[in-house]
Amino acid sequence: MLLFGLAVGAGLHLLVLKLVLNFDQINRRSLLRVSDELAEAQTWISQKEEWSPKIEWLDKNLQPVAEGNPSSALQKAAQSAATSAGLKIEEQTLQAARTGTSCTVYGNRMRLTGSLEQFIRWGVTVYQPGKGMAITSLNLKLSPEPPKMIGEAEAAQFFKAQTP
Repeated sequence: MLLFGLAVGAGLHLLVLKLVLNFDQINRRSLLRVSDELAEAQTWISQKEEWSPKIEWLDKNLQPVAEGNPSSALQKAAQSAATSAGLKIEEQTLQAARTGTSCTVYGNRMRLTGSLEQFIRWGVTVYQPGKGMAITSLNLKLSPEPPKMIGEAEAAQFFKAQTP
């Protein structure tokens, strides 16, 4: 009977020890997560002088989402810029609107062919910070017929996020 009592006591002791160690592990993970968040926040605060003017510029210059369908206006602008630059549009796809904390992005993916000079002219025409337009993705490859190039690009337009 004494051995049985010792075995039960040892079992309970081990169970309590396991619970305490599990609680300790949960606390350590939580502390590590909070420590990482603190380090990230301190990094943002230390770089405030750098990003603060950019945030002010965005607040001042980003327009609210336009009436109608902003995707079609972006598509027309990107198409017009491509044709005036002399690029051939192979295919294009309107992207679903992506909404973040500070902006909503409408995109138009395009597959284009032409010379490097034509791609540069297209990029200069599409990039319009005042209208929130930019090229968010560009991948150029030499085509089988040099000096032609094949490009996959995404032109996007940024708008202020709608606040509920």
